[in-house]
Order: sequence, then C-alpha cells, then structure tokens
Amino acid sequence: MKILICGDVNAGKSTLIRRLEPLFGREPRGYITVRMPEDEAGVSEVYLYDRANPPGDVRDSAVIMRFFPDGRAEKHPELLDTLGAGYLEDIPEGSLVILDEIGTLETDAPSFQRAVLRILEGSYDVLASVKAQNTDFLRTVRSYPGCELFIITPRNREELFLQLEELVKL
Repeated sequence: MKILICGDVNAGKSTLIRRLEPLFGREPRGYITVRMPEDEAGVSEVYLYDRANPPGDVRDSAVIMRFFPDGRAEKHPELLDTLGAGYLEDIPEGSLVILDEIGTLETDAPSFQRAVLRILEGSYDVLASVKAQNTDFLRTVRSYPGCELFIITPRNREELFLQLEELVKL
C-alpha cells in the first residue's frame, strides 16, 4: 500500500503520517523533515533525519534549509542527494517507508529523486507527505502508478484519518 498525502502547509500531512504509522505494526524506515519555529533572530531551519535512527534532539540533524527574516532562503539540496538518498538505501522489501516530506527542494537533487522513485516502484508500504506545489518531480510523484493520492485540509483531516485507518486495516 502506497499512500501519498498532499496538502498545503499546516494542513496536517505529517501529523496524519504519525497517526497512521503504528497501524502498520512495523518499525518504519525512510526520512523525516522538521521545520523548527523561528529563533530569537527570526531564523527558521528545516532539519532532515533518518526515521530508523531518530536523533535525541532534531537539532542534531542536518539543516537542509534555512529561512531568514528578510525573505532569503539558504537551501542545501546536496544533503538530500547524499544523506536523504542514503536513508532510502538498503531498505528490506516489505518495510514501511516514511517519506516526510517530498517538496520543492528535490528539484535540485537528482539522486534523491531516483531514490524516491525506486521506493515508490518497490515492494514497500509507503506513507508520504507531498507538497501541493507544481514541479515536474512533484507531479510525477503525485501521479505515480500504484500510489493512492489523498488530499488533506484542516477541515477534512480527522475524516481522512478514519478513512485511511480503515484502508490500512484491510
């Protein structure tokens, strides 16, 4: 089963994945991204870590993006190509793979794109959070054969959880 959850920022994609994860009854593999609140200087950072080996503190993970108060963004797609793609290697068939989240930074990370598509093609259960923006890669992921795409909004997120809970139990 490959479930793709698409929605806007703060719609509840990652929260829904965390709620569905235990229903699979397996230790998940894959990766997680976490955007931290702004610090005292107004800077917000996005961290990437291995779902199979979560850090004690997310701030001990790799910073893949940094947002500044003046609107600038510092991006590190090369970390997706190295660390992120590495988190998707050597995953045993039949594993639950978490891809949280697939976004626009991937546009400049071809190795990471190939790793994600290899997971979607493989014999894995997948829970993926997919940004709603339109890039070639995001459109490819959202329409990937064998994947089921679900749209989440703040209004439907509880109903969607119940629907997916039933689907996972089948």
